[in-house]
Amino acid sequence: FFFLMIRRPPRSTQSRSSAASDVYKRQQRRVHGESLDISKMHACWFLIGLLPALVFSQAPLTVELYYESLCPGCQEFITTSLAKALKAPDLDKMVNVTLIPYGNARERQGSSGWLFTCQHGADECYGNLVETCAINIHPHRTALLFITCLETAVQAGAGFDDGGQSCATKLGLDYTVIKACAVGKQGNDWEHQMGVVTEKLNPAHQYVPWIVVNGKHDPNVEDQVYDDLLGYACKHSSVTIPECDTITQNLRKEKSIFEISKCPREEIIAS
Repeated sequence: FFFLMIRRPPRSTQSRSSAASDVYKRQQRRVHGESLDISKMHACWFLIGLLPALVFSQAPLTVELYYESLCPGCQEFITTSLAKALKAPDLDKMVNVTLIPYGNARERQGSSGWLFTCQHGADECYGNLVETCAINIHPHRTALLFITCLETAVQAGAGFDDGGQSCATKLGLDYTVIKACAVGKQGNDWEHQMGVVTEKLNPAHQYVPWIVVNGKHDPNVEDQVYDDLLGYACKHSSVTIPECDTITQNLRKEKSIFEISKCPREEIIAS
């Protein structure tokens, strides 16, 4: 008899800046879709030659959305592709979605905090703050559900506070906590961090929504995720969920919809 020790190969990781990793970790409060973590496995080879079995963990896709709260293309992705994907209860087992609400904003440091200038004006800056606070205060899936609800309400003409209160009520949340964060120092600091992460993109974003999958920006992949996040994940993730058994990826026939609704980086629409 003799013993053979086989160590499990190291888990692959996505390359990202340390700042992006901090935001990612805050939004991913739990680990999903992992097989049992076995640090090492022992196998005994008998005279007849018994081969050991190897167990590998499966890592979900990572999708990062760099966006701003009043950009039509960003709203369209959040209220359609993302909202549809969130109907799958186990989505997080297959794909980790990270939202970074900053987009084409600019910032400068004032005497009492960071001052933001946003592409679609002060309302957008406030919306970015509200959504940043929701992301940092609430569990990951809850925050995503709140933001999809809020952006749907804003698309329909509601203000961020009215829409935020309505969506918080639906989800059993206290909107006063989110609002207090958005108008306070904590929200200001968190939004600055969203800006730091956005400015560290390599290559730099040229428009929003800017979608990064597994640490890379690819326009063709971005198009597919924009059309159908769940369909893309079902097709490309190493992890599957029951909803994948009946889904076919729904890709738009005309790319012009996305092209028109993009918000270019250097274009300030409102002051």
